[in-house]
Amino acid sequence: MAKHEVMLYFIRNKLASLMIAIARYDWPHEYPDFFSNIVELLRSDGHRCLLGLILAQTASEELGAARDTGVLLPSTRRTQLERLMLKGMPQMLSALSDILEKNAQKEGQSNPPPSPTSGFPQTSALPDLLANAHDVCASDKALNMEVVVKCLTTLQHLFSWLPLSSHVPASLVTTVFYWGSIATQTQSGEAALAGLGGVCELLYRRYAPPSSAATALRLHHCSLRLLRHLTHASHHSLYQAHHDYLNKLAEFLKLFVSLHFKRLEAEPEFDAIEFLSYLFQYTFQVPTCTIFVNCLDIWIQFIDILKPEDTAKYWEALQALVNGVLNKIQFQHNKAQLQHLDNDICDDDGETEWQTFLKHCIECIARVADLAPLEVFTSVLERWQCLAGVYARAAGRGGVGGAVCAGGAAAAGAEPERLLAALLDLATLTRLLGRLAPALLAEAEGGRGAAAGAALLERAAAALAGAALTRPHRAHSHTHAHAHAFVQVHAEMFACMGAWCCYATDCNVPIQTMEGLFNSAVPFLIPHEMATAGVVREALLSLSLSRGVAGGAGGGGGGCAGAGGEAARALLAAWAGALPHAGPAAALPPLTDLLHAFAAAPTQPKKILAEGIQGAAETALRMLCEPTYATAETEITDFFLALFTALLQQLGNFAYTAIDVFLEVAQKGESEASLERLVECVRLGVEAGGGGVRVRAVLELLHHHVLPRAQPHAPGLARAAHRLLASVLLYRWRYFFPHKCEEEEGARRTGELRGALAALGRALLADDIDLLRTALTALDLLNTKWKLYHKAKFLGEFLSVLLSGICGVGAGCGARALVREEAVSAAHAMACVDFAAFRHAFLPAFLRSLPGLAPHHAALLNSFPSDTVCIALKSSINYFYDLDAMRRRCRT
Repeated sequence: MAKHEVMLYFIRNKLASLMIAIARYDWPHEYPDFFSNIVELLRSDGHRCLLGLILAQTASEELGAARDTGVLLPSTRRTQLERLMLKGMPQMLSALSDILEKNAQKEGQSNPPPSPTSGFPQTSALPDLLANAHDVCASDKALNMEVVVKCLTTLQHLFSWLPLSSHVPASLVTTVFYWGSIATQTQSGEAALAGLGGVCELLYRRYAPPSSAATALRLHHCSLRLLRHLTHASHHSLYQAHHDYLNKLAEFLKLFVSLHFKRLEAEPEFDAIEFLSYLFQYTFQVPTCTIFVNCLDIWIQFIDILKPEDTAKYWEALQALVNGVLNKIQFQHNKAQLQHLDNDICDDDGETEWQTFLKHCIECIARVADLAPLEVFTSVLERWQCLAGVYARAAGRGGVGGAVCAGGAAAAGAEPERLLAALLDLATLTRLLGRLAPALLAEAEGGRGAAAGAALLERAAAALAGAALTRPHRAHSHTHAHAHAFVQVHAEMFACMGAWCCYATDCNVPIQTMEGLFNSAVPFLIPHEMATAGVVREALLSLSLSRGVAGGAGGGGGGCAGAGGEAARALLAAWAGALPHAGPAAALPPLTDLLHAFAAAPTQPKKILAEGIQGAAETALRMLCEPTYATAETEITDFFLALFTALLQQLGNFAYTAIDVFLEVAQKGESEASLERLVECVRLGVEAGGGGVRVRAVLELLHHHVLPRAQPHAPGLARAAHRLLASVLLYRWRYFFPHKCEEEEGARRTGELRGALAALGRALLADDIDLLRTALTALDLLNTKWKLYHKAKFLGEFLSVLLSGICGVGAGCGARALVREEAVSAAHAMACVDFAAFRHAFLPAFLRSLPGLAPHHAALLNSFPSDTVCIALKSSINYFYDLDAMRRRCRT
């Protein structure tokens, strides 16, 4: 290491790792100077100090905590290493603190933080961030920054495992936070990010030193000073700072608020309003919407820790937050940022950038509404009514020129843009009002909330009724963007009505208003964009079902309940009635979407759904058998899978009739995807119970038609087939063991059981992980519920075969290794039935069957312990698998 200055960095790091590896075994008895050498290097300058930091961080990672690092080491040695590291921590932390303080002085600061040995100061010792912030000595700047960054990352890792209260002084926290607060200096961004990361690590571990109140106050003063500097009007600090730093600062503030805000309220030096004021400025000055969303998480954390009695104290801040977020999500106030949000590409959660942003903003306002529902709802409704007026005028005149902007002084050329912004904002606020419904109607003064909700329903119903007549989205004078915005407004209004319909009775909404909603919805359904039509259908059905169920439950609204149920049946009959003339390809997908939407509905609405959709199901079943509709087989099977998933319990005998048809159609079906869906339908019927499913026909379908087609080119079909096979064995087990039957029939059923178990065993030889898991899970459930492993037939014919397959799974490499835990459990359960036979009969026979097994490998594998205790036996099986896997790798 004497030539570390001229080494390539990765060679230097490898040598450092080698030194730590030596110390892992030889420190302190053979390597007594290991730790003192590191501390000595830390107290040096330049590259020697950097080398000491690399060694210190690597030692922290490999020796610091008594955790599994992937190295085989006795637990006593791990504990000894941790104790040795803790013993030397005061010297190391002192050296690390000195490095930070010395470089802070080089940064040109006039009042560096105190030494950790000087005790705990009572006031903040953080240097003024604004004093001489850019008077930095240029000599060795890059090396100094590299040393600082490495020092901070080393501390961050030390903070992750050290006993914080006894080892980390509060003054060191102040020093680290100082480096986390210099992000606006030109070359200190990486150091600032590392410094904030260290403070966040402390807060994640709930750092609480003996003077925790003083430390919290110190962090408060530091963060307040930093926020003041970042939001200062004469600086562009927020735009100069790196976005990663701003996100990390938001993370720190969220942790600080959650851990220390309520504790600091009792401190006279803590001004909560001042802190919230600077937090508010920071939140609404950050340069991007992504960082803004992270800042909203701070406010949500703040709202979560408030008690109801705190609302009045902080209402001014909360009200400002609501108004600020409302401005942030409206194009009329924030077009410059919103127009750059992507609304086409979805992330892993299926949401676009705009949808994620809007969801977080709405959730933040909804959290405030939980504390003051009527005030927040009224504030949003005022803006909504203003935009609804703009919408009404534009829709009524059927042209862009018909809109009048809220300010009344817009130039003619800007009118289309103002109308587009108003429409998009109306859609946004409509969604927000739908989200606020539960909080408003849960308020103590329910009368005022109900009146406000009724006013919203009346206005929205009137707007939709007018739109049904004028069809503004189809006006030729509108651009494509305006037409799409009109469609978005209508969809959001119907979705909002779907949310509010659950509370229509509570709001005393007249029945005429509900009838108007029904009438206004019909023109939107035929023809229209599919997405909007689906939203409208779901909203209408939710409305009618909720009124029917609510009226029936109340007992006093029989007429209303009947009207709601009849309305739902009428809607379903109208949609299902289009099937004969429109054809399954056009008529069934909307019904399929409805079934998916109401799959989790209560029982009573499901009964109404089943009654309304019964006719369409019978017609679709006939179409499935007719060659004329072969091209629509995908839509038909999609419909039946959704039907069985959502309404199987409500279908009655029709379900068994349909399953018989599925069994016939599946034998001649050509599409593997459709066959897979039919197999899933049969599985749902098997698992539902009852005697309507013919087990023999199901097994014949699997053995003669599905399983031969499934492998290896149709993995989805193979998984579905084996799930059905497992369900037959698990739910229809008694079929294979009838009480009274002729000898020929008993032998036939035994043969069917033998064939089913053999097919399940063949799945253990597959490379598909899902198939392996299905087979292993099925065997485990069969043994748990029906004591499969104890059956004489199983012990005689299948035990050794399945054990061989399971041993092959457990010893497999690559993807098959992912199911080793399940394989170990299965092997353990089978071996425990008769361990003597497993140890002395199966194991030698299995070893003899392995090709190319060397004698020394055979002896090693045959040395299986005789301990049958659960944990010991599982460990032995694991060891056996390891040896067999090693033997296979040696052969290859």
